[in-house]
Amino acid sequence: MKNIMKLFKLIAITIILVLGMAIIGCKDGSTNGDDSTNGKKITLVCLGDSLTAGYGATASFEEDKSKSYPAYLEKKDNISVINAGVSGDTTTQALARVDSDVLPEYPEIIIILLGANDFFKNIPFSTTQDNFQQIIEKVDDGNRKIYLAKFYTDAMASLISILGLSGTFSQYNDMFNTLVTSSSNIELIEDIWTGVWGVREHMSDPIHPNAKGYEIMADNIYKVVQPYLQTLKE
Repeated sequence: MKNIMKLFKLIAITIILVLGMAIIGCKDGSTNGDDSTNGKKITLVCLGDSLTAGYGATASFEEDKSKSYPAYLEKKDNISVINAGVSGDTTTQALARVDSDVLPEYPEIIIILLGANDFFKNIPFSTTQDNFQQIIEKVDDGNRKIYLAKFYTDAMASLISILGLSGTFSQYNDMFNTLVTSSSNIELIEDIWTGVWGVREHMSDPIHPNAKGYEIMADNIYKVVQPYLQTLKE
């Protein structure tokens, strides 16, 4: 009888230990239902200018990062989105911020939306292209996904004409196409403006969206980024 009681105690202790290990495993090692990689939340950094900072989102001549495209992008997926947008930034200024605003976040994904201020300030195209290349070289670690987003759409050519600017987007098209081929980790976001540009109620001024416009912009960007996000979660 005593041997039987000892056997039951041994079985009970074994069951408790097994259940305890299972619970610990669920807490520490499982990623079921968690959109993450190896238990770590995916981090995405958006490097840009006023179009990233949310300029004009809720009031003219003001930025509101809570209504910016990165903020809306974060709501679409269980990821951490860092808004590294500074209104007025050229590619030169953004390049100077990469070491402080981007790399310390250790992002799996980076979206770069720059070039508009270079264009409107007539900065030499060669300078802009060189800055883009240096930014890419800094952030491309061989594993990180980099998205280059065009700041313009062909429909903006009419605005350029009205403003009396002599520049065209043809050089930028060539530049982006060249940059994309420089690394297998780079992908181009061709159009952030579908449903935004030309729709008066979605713009705060001729260049910047309002909150609704930024939300639609986030939709456009997410369509391109989502397939890669899914691969990180698999």
